[in-house]
Amino acid sequence: MSVTFQINFTLTKAFNNQSQNQTIMTKSIILFSLCAFIFFLEKIKAQSFEETTFEDITTTPSASRSANFIDVNGDGWDDIFFTNGPTAGQNNMLYINNGDNTFTTVIADDIVLDNDRSDGASFADVDNDGDLDAVVVTYGRNGVGKKNYFYRNNGDGTFEYEPSNAIGIPLTYSEMVNWIDLNNDQFLDAYITNSIVSTRNLYFENQGDGSFEPVTGLSITSETLASRSINWIDYDGDGDSDLFVANEDNTNNSLFRNDGPNIFTQITNLPITQNGKNSAGSSWADVDNDGDFDLFVANWGGQNNQLFINENGTFVEQTSSAIAAETGSSFGSAFADVDNDGDLDLLVCNAYFTGQETNSLFINDGNGIFSKDTGSALANHQGNTFGCAFGDYNNDGWLDVILANTLNENQSNSLFKNTGSGNNWIKIRCVGDPSNGSAVGAKVRIRATINGNEIWQTCQIEAASGYCSQNSFTNHFGLGDASNVSEIEVQWPSGAVETFTDIDGNNTYLVVEGNGIQLGITTQIKYGYVIYPVPAEDILVVNFPKDDINSKVEIFDLNARKVKEGTNNNAVSMEMDISHLNAGTYILKITNNDQVTSQKIIIK
Repeated sequence: MSVTFQINFTLTKAFNNQSQNQTIMTKSIILFSLCAFIFFLEKIKAQSFEETTFEDITTTPSASRSANFIDVNGDGWDDIFFTNGPTAGQNNMLYINNGDNTFTTVIADDIVLDNDRSDGASFADVDNDGDLDAVVVTYGRNGVGKKNYFYRNNGDGTFEYEPSNAIGIPLTYSEMVNWIDLNNDQFLDAYITNSIVSTRNLYFENQGDGSFEPVTGLSITSETLASRSINWIDYDGDGDSDLFVANEDNTNNSLFRNDGPNIFTQITNLPITQNGKNSAGSSWADVDNDGDFDLFVANWGGQNNQLFINENGTFVEQTSSAIAAETGSSFGSAFADVDNDGDLDLLVCNAYFTGQETNSLFINDGNGIFSKDTGSALANHQGNTFGCAFGDYNNDGWLDVILANTLNENQSNSLFKNTGSGNNWIKIRCVGDPSNGSAVGAKVRIRATINGNEIWQTCQIEAASGYCSQNSFTNHFGLGDASNVSEIEVQWPSGAVETFTDIDGNNTYLVVEGNGIQLGITTQIKYGYVIYPVPAEDILVVNFPKDDINSKVEIFDLNARKVKEGTNNNAVSMEMDISHLNAGTYILKITNNDQVTSQKIIIK
């Protein structure tokens, strides 16, 4: 049984830990020619981050590995999770976003009470009940492996540890876990890397009844390498997700092409699988907006990092890129449009355990050419950072970032608030049905005219990326000077494709497979109900599962007085007029036979 006790804390004044007077991000410009100089001058933008001090989030010493931006209670606001992995073990950390620039520290839930050597973590709706479940993997010691942990979400953001779950049975040296629906049965399966040579990576197939079964005998479970990170990505554009594994010990990285349910072909003749290094992390993104996914590989031990541009399924290493000029000990990485200009920038995190390291932020010029930022608080952060993740914690349309730090196993983590302004944006959250509920593996593409040029941006929804970490499930796109999006296309794992046109920017949208597009930050609660907008003003919309027949919806004030009620009468969506209600907090209750769920809502 999970029990949660909470401590509230508030946001204090934001600060820049490197320079109180400098918060403007500038691009590092390499002058190859006068033409290049003029070109870069036209692309320079001001962009700033402030390191924010949330008590506990950024002041508690820890040895963190995984950084996750995830909405565990389905209220439309990204929460924050860190794993901790010191030698002696340490509890993990979960912070609930209250939606008002405050967080609540969860101190007595199963997911923060393992006191183990945790490494990677990944959240997803593995049972398709509308909330995010989790796996946290651990790393063994002194020749003895450790169990991994499966946590099931109770529907309210609390978690229950399931010790009998097959995912937690093997004793392992695990680094990272990632979810994907490999057999196209609507339920997400788990793949886990192990980083001790002679151990194999693990694949667990979701049985659809809450249980998992280990699957062996596949090419993706046959290698005995020191594997660190994993990505499920459609590198060849054929509509299914392939597997990329980053390996250390100067061994080649691994690429497995998906040729059908549980059929994989190992690809060894591409640059991304040759000339092995000490690879620890990897991230995929369409950095040049040409519709396919390019690859960044983070290497450690003084080796150069690598950027590979995808050219129709082949790859060209960018050896002259500013990204490749870096040598050190890189682990975490994440692509994000930090300046909302319509292209993806890159954050690289560095860690050396005993010495100070500076992370690197690279700004994209729109063509996949990167320049190194040296001026922002984020770019000058020092310490030891393993994992990093982007998410919009304050829902202002500008991506913020969290860093999982571990200097001397005693460093506080970091939350950087993006204080940018000027450019436009759009955010899109996807819910699958009949695809998996988290829409993992779906591709989201948008078309907009930015600075006079028609641009397609493409992303694939992933449940983990970089090193051990997870970006927000809410897809974010910068729009530059474009105030609207000409077209949104969602390619679902089920094979369905949906298109929506003429969509206003600077808004968050929900796309439910087969049910169109809806405006507003949404709350997804237990049993598949969806509520929006959040907060609500005049109209509150409730979406019902397809098999919902006759649900009663009631709204109560905090004195338990019923102030509104209605019935869906077999409809999949219902609008409730709340214009007569005073601003404040209310409780929404939905009853269907003996099934009852409730959710806090805010009316403004």
